[in-house]
Amino acid sequence: MYRFLFLIFLGYYGFAQSIISKALPHITHYDTKEMGFNAQSWDIDQDNNGLIYVANGDQILIFDGTQWKSTGTGFDVINRSLFVKNKDSIYFGADGQCGLLINKKYSDYEVVSLTTNNKDVVAHLEEYWRTHYIKNEVVFQTFRNLYVNHGNLITKIPAPYRFKWSYVVNDKLFVNDLKYGVFVLDQTNLLPVASDQNLNEHIIGITSIKDKLVVITDTQGLFEVDNEKLIPLDFPNIEKIKKAQIFSFSKLRDGQIALGTVSNGLYVLNPETGETFNINKKSGLQNNTILSIYQDKEDNLWLGLDYGIDYVKLNSPLTYFYDYYGELGTTYAVFKKKNHTYLGTNQGFYVTDNTSVNTEFELLLNGQVWNIEKVDEDIFVGHDKGAYLVKGKTLIRLGEDLGAWNFKKIKEPYQQAPFIVSGNYNGVSLYQNDNGNWNANRLNGFEKSARYLEVDLNNNIWVALRSEGVFRFELNYKTKSLEKKAFYPLKDFAGQTLSMSKVDNKIVITSNFNSYTYNYKKDAFDIVKIGKQKGDAPRIFKRNKEIWYVDDNNVTIEGENGLVEFHELKDQLIPGVLNIFALDKEHEIIPVFNGYSMYYKNQKTTSENSENDLLVRDFTSVNSSKLYFEGSEIPFSDNDLKINYSLPVYANEILYQTKFNDQEWSNWTTKTEQTLFNIKEGSYVFDMRAKYNGKIKEASLSFVINPPIYRTSWAYFLYILLFFGLIMAMVSFNRYKMRKQETMLLEQKAEKLKKQEEKHRSQKLEQERKIIELNNSKLQDEIKAKSRELTQIAYVNLNKNKILKKIRDRIVKIQRSSEQKLPTNKYNELLRLVEYYITDKESKLFEINFDKSHQEFYEKLSKSYPNLTSKDLRLCAYLKMNLSSKEIAPLLGISSQSVDVSRHRLRKKLNLDSKDNLTNILISLK
Repeated sequence: MYRFLFLIFLGYYGFAQSIISKALPHITHYDTKEMGFNAQSWDIDQDNNGLIYVANGDQILIFDGTQWKSTGTGFDVINRSLFVKNKDSIYFGADGQCGLLINKKYSDYEVVSLTTNNKDVVAHLEEYWRTHYIKNEVVFQTFRNLYVNHGNLITKIPAPYRFKWSYVVNDKLFVNDLKYGVFVLDQTNLLPVASDQNLNEHIIGITSIKDKLVVITDTQGLFEVDNEKLIPLDFPNIEKIKKAQIFSFSKLRDGQIALGTVSNGLYVLNPETGETFNINKKSGLQNNTILSIYQDKEDNLWLGLDYGIDYVKLNSPLTYFYDYYGELGTTYAVFKKKNHTYLGTNQGFYVTDNTSVNTEFELLLNGQVWNIEKVDEDIFVGHDKGAYLVKGKTLIRLGEDLGAWNFKKIKEPYQQAPFIVSGNYNGVSLYQNDNGNWNANRLNGFEKSARYLEVDLNNNIWVALRSEGVFRFELNYKTKSLEKKAFYPLKDFAGQTLSMSKVDNKIVITSNFNSYTYNYKKDAFDIVKIGKQKGDAPRIFKRNKEIWYVDDNNVTIEGENGLVEFHELKDQLIPGVLNIFALDKEHEIIPVFNGYSMYYKNQKTTSENSENDLLVRDFTSVNSSKLYFEGSEIPFSDNDLKINYSLPVYANEILYQTKFNDQEWSNWTTKTEQTLFNIKEGSYVFDMRAKYNGKIKEASLSFVINPPIYRTSWAYFLYILLFFGLIMAMVSFNRYKMRKQETMLLEQKAEKLKKQEEKHRSQKLEQERKIIELNNSKLQDEIKAKSRELTQIAYVNLNKNKILKKIRDRIVKIQRSSEQKLPTNKYNELLRLVEYYITDKESKLFEINFDKSHQEFYEKLSKSYPNLTSKDLRLCAYLKMNLSSKEIAPLLGISSQSVDVSRHRLRKKLNLDSKDNLTNILISLK
């Protein structure tokens, strides 16, 4: 885009100048090539809103103070000239074309060709170098003709030979012919004004000085017109201007004439004094060839160069000197005496003789200079090496303390000659003049750097440490020491830093946008809010009716016309060097990096009453890039909007605020673009404010966001129709559904009855089956019970047989051994009776019934252990009945020992461990 440079203007560069003539105005560079435009700018004009228009290549550039934009003229030609009639009509002349730009809205322009209305074929081959608007007529000038446009009628006025340029002076149009000299246009006639065969082809301009016409030539100088004759005007440096070859000019509102040259930049001529001032590429311009010059409504200059555009801030009380060649360095202090001017920089201490023609600065002492102060009639220099007394061009070293910051007078009650106290790197020094000999003493009691030191009316010495606080000392003359009377820490001043000044003989501390003035009677500080515009912890200097506020970033002057803030000094001021130096009653020097800035009290300030309005420059959709206007009804699909706005004031920093509908105002910012996202349908107002030099301009933009198609009134009407249609459909559907449900309910009821009947039948069958099973189960249980009873009976019978056999054996034994024997017939009858009741029928019956009652148990056991025999199965059944080995033995017809052996074998077949209980395991089986 463009870059800002603080450059120098109005003066010869070099040391053969005074401090005042070295200081030159602020210049801003606009690199049009880097911005994507053409390098050359042939003409510049401004509309009633303050917008700047530049004829550049095949486009017209438009600048609003923030953003450069362009609009094409519809032809692939170079635009040479333009005239801005108003904000809506811009006439332009180009190679082979001339036309009109009509502003439709914001940055949208319509191109109307005026050449197509001219049937003259030659008109399409000419270059339209000048465009004028005079007496409600537009005049285009080429080398061959003047074309006067009366609405749709074009009058061609041919040149006597060949035109060079044309000019408007006092509402009259003048042209110069290469052969026949200067003419004035009277209706459609060219009337001769002046001619000189030796000068005619050199004329490039005509202006007036005190109602006298002045002809400007390229290499022959300036001439006054007197009775059709050209009388040369003589002034200093005219030969240099001739050599540079004048190409363009502009008469300034203060009567001076700005001359643009081909090879040496710009000269400004004061016709009354003959003084000239020059700026060229070496001293600041982007290019030495100036194609066009325009003075805007703020009285500042716009220079159309062979490469780029330069803006020269003439209408400002500030000018600048920058030491680009490293001869002087950064200025820290200046003092002007009758015969000498002293300059202290980071490189050394310099002096120039004010009475000599040669005012070149002479170096007196190398090294960093911090301050130059006058105390009574003596001049002191605070230097990195220490304190010095200045006598003409001679420096006298005072004491041995390093780094002197300042020098203040303090009176000893019994001494006529005052003492001088000086803050230095390591405390405070005391200097006393003893008949021309200066005695130096270092004061004990304070050993910090005393950069900011003041002495009040009571001879109290105040030392401020910006990040710590403020000390108040009393000087003990006898012991040459400082006795601390008070210390006021930084926290007492509610800021991050502080500064100290002496205003109207009162000690004033500033911190956090407040001033604290020491009240001697109260022994306290009176607090006054000074506001943010005056800076954060500024030092205060009073210069007659003006009060200066200087901090690390700002310089503000409070005068009869209110506050003036010098925003352009931001980032140029030297941190910690909160100082200004009075050069004379009209000029103040402000230290800045790599040079100094000079304030000229009598120079008017810029844009005090600007008539320019805050403008909306663009109002577009983020999504579609479509351009909208005030009051536009915007479709919902474009509800992301970008708004560009600007106040075309070029000499001041502009701050902006915005507010959308009922929201709060935003913070002040230099931003000139706002994007609004996802705006809902409705009516909106976007408010804007611009502030400069304490003045505020306001503007607003109203628009409507239409609802999306699905939220329009027609859409809602359709929704209502659809709603009622839906209700009708739902009613019909519900009726159909109810009928269907009734049918389904009947079918479901019949089906349910059928299912219930089937269920009842199946339940009945199930109940019958369960009854049968229950009966069967009871029968089985009865059978099992009976079997168990029979088993018990059989078991009892087995015991009975056993007993009967014992009885039989006993009878036989008694019969055989007894002497008294029964009769044989009785004996035999008794045996037969016993034998009759001894039978195996019960034993077999027992086995049969036992096996039947345990058949299910046998099957389960055989399925799990198929290797078991029938005897094993019967043994398992006995064990399941929890019978002991003795009880089992007779049932199996074996001894109890054999039963134990059989049990052991059974455990192996069942794969049981020694810990497993065989009986419990068999009982658990069902």
